[in-house]
Amino acid sequence: MFAEKMSSTSRVYYSFLLAAFLVSGCAPVLLATGAVGGYALIRDSIRVDLDRSWDRVWAAALEEVKQQGRLKMEDKGRGRIDAKIRDADVVVRLEQLTPSTVRVVVRARKFLLPQLEVAQRLGVAIARRTG
Repeated sequence: MFAEKMSSTSRVYYSFLLAAFLVSGCAPVLLATGAVGGYALIRDSIRVDLDRSWDRVWAAALEEVKQQGRLKMEDKGRGRIDAKIRDADVVVRLEQLTPSTVRVVVRARKFLLPQLEVAQRLGVAIARRTG
């Protein structure tokens, strides 16, 4: 009986520890992008909503990808940029939400495993670059 409670308690403890670890890295991002738009961490990607024009966000995303890694493909018409950053395969997608709001979704994977730190770093850099 005690071992079962201990196991359950340990699971709760480790769940809180994991949640604290994941959230602690996101606090600076929330502060950094709060003035520009919303920020969300989704399973394997980062989503940032920016109150900027499409062209401004596209230019910022393209320049930041080139600065952080190697550009593999760009398709402005589809709003997609593929790159290699820190050995991770990165996909940046832009979506026009309103005439003045663009959603940027950054997904990074290495050996099929999510690389949220790479995605977060790029998403924040794009938001900052849009000014």
